[in-house]
Amino acid sequence: MELLVEFEPGAPLHRQLERQLRDAVRAGRLRPGVPLPASRLLAEELGVSRGVVVEAYSQLIAEGYLAARRGAGTVVAHSSQYRDNRALASEATQPPRIVYDLRPGQPDFASFPRQRMLSALSRAMRELPDNALTYGDPRGANELRVAVSDYVGRVRAAVAAPENVIVSSGLAHGMTNIWLALRDRGAKRVAVEDPGWRWQLRTVEQTGMTPVPVRVDEHGLVVEELERLDVDAVAVTPAHHFPTGAVMSPGRRAALLDWARRRDALVVEDDYDAEYRYDREPVAALQGMDPNHVAFCATTSKTLAPAMRLAWMVLPERYVADVTRQYVVTWASPSSIHQVAMANFLASGELDRHIRRTRRIYRRRRDALVAALAEQLPEVRIRGAAAGLQLVAWLPEGADEPAIAGAARRRGVAVHALHRHFTCGPDVPPALVLGYAQLNEIALRRAVGELGAVMT
Repeated sequence: MELLVEFEPGAPLHRQLERQLRDAVRAGRLRPGVPLPASRLLAEELGVSRGVVVEAYSQLIAEGYLAARRGAGTVVAHSSQYRDNRALASEATQPPRIVYDLRPGQPDFASFPRQRMLSALSRAMRELPDNALTYGDPRGANELRVAVSDYVGRVRAAVAAPENVIVSSGLAHGMTNIWLALRDRGAKRVAVEDPGWRWQLRTVEQTGMTPVPVRVDEHGLVVEELERLDVDAVAVTPAHHFPTGAVMSPGRRAALLDWARRRDALVVEDDYDAEYRYDREPVAALQGMDPNHVAFCATTSKTLAPAMRLAWMVLPERYVADVTRQYVVTWASPSSIHQVAMANFLASGELDRHIRRTRRIYRRRRDALVAALAEQLPEVRIRGAAAGLQLVAWLPEGADEPAIAGAARRRGVAVHALHRHFTCGPDVPPALVLGYAQLNEIALRRAVGELGAVMT
């Protein structure tokens, strides 16, 4: 079958091919069920690379104009598979619909303990005295600070007096106030992990200070590199590095704390998902080894949901007043009512029960994803799967990581390319970061099938 396609200079070739095929389907020149040429044949006919045709076909399949049929190749979809012409007129500019969400760092929202949280909130509404409805302590509700002190001391081996606990509206909010307090003390530069959580870097930039990327390897942050850098603080994820899953080794931990003592610098420990572990023993919080130089930060965004807008920090005593002052400026603290509800949820053991239950769910899903990758993409190497909510799938040498991630999204599979989390872009092999908490075992297997279709 021949297709009349005319390319013009300027626009990317795959976009031009997409547009012309889309127009042909809309106008009825390509009728439902009509088979299209194989990508290799069409590429030869048009004098372009096969990737141009594959990219165009993948996009139109994601939009519903084309369909991939086993044994029949690519065909024009039946009219029930795409919208009427008026809807289609705007569809080309809309992002593909996400069918399988494999983005990292997100918990299973369907597992959120609605009834138990509602009970905790109802109890707070019943028992909260009238005088507690004022602005309150800028550090947070005393009930929650006491409950957090008990919880992180018991579960994470942190040294946490309630008066050193500060509650914030999310982790980025809390970290920003730490940087502001340090800036007011004269600090100028903060070391951040590379690769690492991009918003951590941006919280530093937002305060006018300079983030300084420091390399991370399989043992965690490379502490030796701190020695040659003039930085006033460092942000780390020692229990479970994001996104690689590396655990900071005992030697690196000791070296980091030694550096902090010699520099009298602050280590900000992001303990974002340390409760979730499957194939290894728990790792105690770094803060418990030196509460005078480490600020411990944790969030409910991974254990419960980002919508909770609750995080907490355990600060060295000498920083409490300065960080609290940042909250006094805006008073942008979470609702006191919700804080007391969370205190009830913690004190009653509900968070412990929820984590035990979701840990079992996530382990099954992790196992399903690992098995599907091993079966359908045996050339992929898996790392960082012992804990957390994501793993790293190292791709074959020479694989086009951004192109694979983009093509997967157009097929409805949302993933992260590993290099999007780098600042300096070191020369490391291509990889995808895959979250597994939101999809059940069947959906994970199908998602890997879609990835396989992209990579073949």
